[in-house]
Amino acid sequence: MTMGAKYKAVFFDADDTLFDYPRAERAAVRACLREFRVRIASGIFIDAYRRHNRDVWRAFERGETDQATLRVERFRRVAAEFSLPDLPVERVSAFYLETLAGQPQLYPGALATVRALAKKYPLALITNGIALVQRKRFAASPITRHFQAVVISEEVGIAKPDPRIFAPALKAVGVAAGDVLYVGDSVTSDMAAARNAGMDFCWLNPHRAPVPPGQAARFIIADIKELPGLIEGWQIREKRVP
Repeated sequence: MTMGAKYKAVFFDADDTLFDYPRAERAAVRACLREFRVRIASGIFIDAYRRHNRDVWRAFERGETDQATLRVERFRRVAAEFSLPDLPVERVSAFYLETLAGQPQLYPGALATVRALAKKYPLALITNGIALVQRKRFAASPITRHFQAVVISEEVGIAKPDPRIFAPALKAVGVAAGDVLYVGDSVTSDMAAARNAGMDFCWLNPHRAPVPPGQAARFIIADIKELPGLIEGWQIREKRVP
């Protein structure tokens, strides 16, 4: 982004940025515990699931596994940790995904933020999520109508941090990568993808973690509601640069 220039589009990550994934995940895992009569405290099971899920997704981002394997492997690891050899992990995975697909909860302020920005910029949604889950969640959410493009990694065969995942959205919106602000929460997925694509990045960082070495963010916000005012204020200041 050159000095004095304006953003021509804003792209968003979905989960943990606009969609309240921890809440959706918690509801889906608890449903699995009930359905398959797993007698382990839900909080303990969810913590373990999240740990293994994070590790498997990181492996996916590094190109070390695929989504078909990921869907089951995270439950296989949890079953091993809790010595549950009879847990039907493939059935658990299918039930989990079906339940998760019915969880379109948004973070407070996400819809208002997107609605405000859509009045000024074309928007796109870019996610590494599983297609059968994301399509149903997006269809059930009022936020999706504000996006001119929705790109799901499983459908295009490319996942963040590979910058090629942005290509369908850039084409649909008609802008270059350097004219886009990308907003997301993940360092390994979103921040790295923005860097690789040559996009400015806004890091949603509610825990105020330090920026890791080798990474960079144009903006850092703690709450998605900060975004419209931040962009507007920055672009006004940029216009004043001689």
